[in-house]
Amino acid sequence: MAQKTSWTGATLTESDINTYLGGEGGAWTTWTPAVTQSGAVTATVTHAVYGRWGRLIIASFRLSVTGSGSASNAVAVSLPVTAARASGSTGTGVIFDSSAGLSYTGQCDLATTTTIQYSPHGVGASPNSLGSTGSGFTAALASGDVVQATITYEAAS
Repeated sequence: MAQKTSWTGATLTESDINTYLGGEGGAWTTWTPAVTQSGAVTATVTHAVYGRWGRLIIASFRLSVTGSGSASNAVAVSLPVTAARASGSTGTGVIFDSSAGLSYTGQCDLATTTTIQYSPHGVGASPNSLGSTGSGFTAALASGDVVQATITYEAAS
């Protein structure tokens, strides 16, 4: 059964109710997120799935960086479905810097209706997005680094 967003002119069946009570009623959908740090950064998608329930989107991804980014620029990741707004918190994520052996945890925020960026956690933490000048992590993404998150947001339609 295809995802329904309106019941106008439709007949509600027991099967429809059971499907909606069970969530999407099937496997999660895969997608290929793009990671950028000033420009596109090559990465292998080791995990990227999302579920959609009406306009609610829940997504999880893990990207293993194989290329390089540009230091002092925010790290951004594309969304699987266009968001209803271009601001607000969506979840949490981690950027693992393999050269330093450090994980930078952050809050994922909508940067645009199609991307998220990471804001650092912690009292007194810089408000600058992770990766950008003035944040705790300003290095260029490099091969061996990992970018991951779990997010929840409202789709535009």
